[in-house]
Amino acid sequence: MILHIADPVAHSESDHELIAAVDEFLRAHKSFPISTVANTIFPEELYVPGDRQLLYDRYERQFPRIKKAVPDWGRYFHRMISWKKGRDGSTENQLETMIENLSKFGPARDDVINRYHMYELSLFHPVRDANKFRGRQCLSFIEIKPELDGEKVRLHMTALYRSHFYVAKTLGNLIGLGRLLNFIAREAGHEPGTLTIHSTFAELDTGITDSKRGSKAWNKSGTKELIADCEKIMSGARADTAA
Repeated sequence: MILHIADPVAHSESDHELIAAVDEFLRAHKSFPISTVANTIFPEELYVPGDRQLLYDRYERQFPRIKKAVPDWGRYFHRMISWKKGRDGSTENQLETMIENLSKFGPARDDVINRYHMYELSLFHPVRDANKFRGRQCLSFIEIKPELDGEKVRLHMTALYRSHFYVAKTLGNLIGLGRLLNFIAREAGHEPGTLTIHSTFAELDTGITDSKRGSKAWNKSGTKELIADCEKIMSGARADTAA
């Protein structure tokens, strides 16, 4: 499934209403709320605009607690900023490298060779993930493509998911990716563009029953009711716009 969003940063009044409805549904089943899912990709509460290092430092201090609370889940941002390069424990901040390169080689500058094809973040680790049946990453890869739009540069993001739960995770993932795109654009001195999600396996999931967390699965009828509620919200928004 391919999902394209023209403006992943702006949220309308109906968007907020829809987000609240989905979040209420997830919380009622003790599933991860939208804010938690979004924070796995970009922990916005830790970010002070213009101070990327503070964001990285704050996250690294919190990471042991995140790892202890939910083993093998919620570590996308950590892989972006602390990718393990080898057995010696050395790491690479992929996200910082991307921002620096977008600042140096982006198409807004005339005094350098423009680079349109070198801005990538890897989330799948071929050593740590290849043989996992559970707990492996669902988001595998992120790419940024800069586009010169008049005097501005817009950054377009594409994200590849090997597996995607469209009820439990997608909305939170979209918000997290939009926030990540906005962060990269702001820090590189550009503008956020579009967001394209390619889910090579997409599922209208029915949740997971986990006695340790207290979560309860919902059935297919629960999924259909949630979709109907969301469609009602969007239909009302379209009617208001037409009026």
